[in-house]
Amino acid sequence: MELVFAVAVIVLFVLYFKERSKNKKMVSDYKYINSRLLDITNENESNYILVPSDIRVVKETAEDINNLLEKFYGRQIDYNRSQKIILQIFTNISHDLRTPVTVLKGYIEMLYLQSQKEALSPAMRATVEKMQSNSQELVHSVNNLFNMAKIQSGDMILNIQKVNLTQVCHEIILEFYDLLERENFNVEVNIEDKPLYANVDTEAVQRILKNLIDNAIKYGGAGKFLGISLYEEDSHICIAVEDHGAGISEKDKKHIFTRAYTADRKIGNGLGLAISQGLANSMGGSISVSSILREKTVFTVRL
Repeated sequence: MELVFAVAVIVLFVLYFKERSKNKKMVSDYKYINSRLLDITNENESNYILVPSDIRVVKETAEDINNLLEKFYGRQIDYNRSQKIILQIFTNISHDLRTPVTVLKGYIEMLYLQSQKEALSPAMRATVEKMQSNSQELVHSVNNLFNMAKIQSGDMILNIQKVNLTQVCHEIILEFYDLLERENFNVEVNIEDKPLYANVDTEAVQRILKNLIDNAIKYGGAGKFLGISLYEEDSHICIAVEDHGAGISEKDKKHIFTRAYTADRKIGNGLGLAISQGLANSMGGSISVSSILREKTVFTVRL
């Protein structure tokens, strides 16, 4: 009897240690699976989970995860393919729109100039002026669409060269001078006379500055202030555009450079800042924003 009891105890101990070892192996395998899932997520690459385990439930879990990954990768490929097609259609449409819209704007401009020489009724004059204003906005929107499509598709070709940013900033400010004066803006320019150079594409920098100033006028217009500064910092040339409008909340700051995002403001199409960031990144630069609600907002371009 004692012998049977001893054998039973030994068997139970063997089974206990065997199960304990199996559980430790299972925990180790699942930790490995979790680690691989984190790696796959962070690496953003198409990988699978290979688990050298003889535990059936672990092998089944790994197989199920790999099946899900295979479906996900397949849908990701389909999504990327459809995105490319949409971008190509987007590019073609915006390109086809540019010519007729530009021609239309030219005719409206001629009509506007002619209307200034003739005696028109107040209603007719207001209509012509509104047509001219809206045509300018339409051309601006179509150009933004075209630029966004080229940036997204990687077709934007930049001519990087040594550029005097002091001169570029002065020229852009002069372009907005009449509008700023008409809107009674207080303009503060902090740009020294000495030239500051950066390796950039001139047209891209001009587009960035126009978008930022246009953004400041539209969204920060209540403060009637526009500041522009040009300075050197840590081997970079920085251009800061400041307004004293309503400001940008912390929530909106996270999305402000996202395509088509306009926060709670009902003005614009949300492309200007996305285009500006895309152009800055293409030149090896960056754009950041700092804002204090109801005090000031500053967009800083680092080149």
